[in-house]
Amino acid sequence: MAQAAALVLLLATATALAAQKNPQQLVQETIHNELHANPHQNYWMYRDSDTESGTTKVSRVVETPACWFRWLLSIDGQPLTQAQEQQQQAKIDKLVNDEAARQKNRQAIDQDGQKAENLMKMLPDAFLYTDDGEQDGNIRLKFRPNPSFNPPTHAAKVFHAMQGTLLINKQEKRLAGISGTLMQDVDFGWGILGKLYKGGTFKVAQSRLAPNDWEVTLLDVHIGGRALFFHTISEQQHEVKTEFQPVPANIALAQAAEMAERGNENASATAK
Repeated sequence: MAQAAALVLLLATATALAAQKNPQQLVQETIHNELHANPHQNYWMYRDSDTESGTTKVSRVVETPACWFRWLLSIDGQPLTQAQEQQQQAKIDKLVNDEAARQKNRQAIDQDGQKAENLMKMLPDAFLYTDDGEQDGNIRLKFRPNPSFNPPTHAAKVFHAMQGTLLINKQEKRLAGISGTLMQDVDFGWGILGKLYKGGTFKVAQSRLAPNDWEVTLLDVHIGGRALFFHTISEQQHEVKTEFQPVPANIALAQAAEMAERGNENASATAK
């Protein structure tokens, strides 16, 4: 039995090393895990700090199957005025009481998720990968555009013009992070419809919140350009999500709304 166990361990180790020596295959397996790892959706409450166009808004977000409740806590470090709190309350109440509002909210969330999934599906084919050692216990791969890949959308065209670094968790083969730099100007409609400028950067980090559940906890984007009639494009965003706490899938809408407004002191800490 001991010899059999040792053989199994040896084979598993050899398989892992082989995958690590074949970066393209490793990326394929990782993206497969990202798309299929968690058939049972988890829901979370968390603190969201989002800086766009020089303004930082801190919110508490509560996810539910029907919609996500967001309560704005501060703007540039200042608490809300009474009028702003009343506006927040009206938005929350509408989600609780108006099914159409919940459907619109859910549709926007699903559309954002689909866009992210579409870009993630590109990773195995759109780029060429080389081993670049380790970082923070993760496998680090360098990536560059695959010249034989034909981007199907504008978003894919921008993504494909990037080169950078991919971080993959060794134990679970999950995407721990990706960062990239736009290596050339990207034109749309021969530059008439718009252009994004070389040198733009993006960074995304994922963290393990529960078994088989990795969520985006950092988004950092700095891309400049121009659109039709030379309108300036400014994609400047820095978003950090922290203080994750689990939310029951069967939570009542009114209770989820109250959690968004007041928090939940009795909620358990983030699963490790």
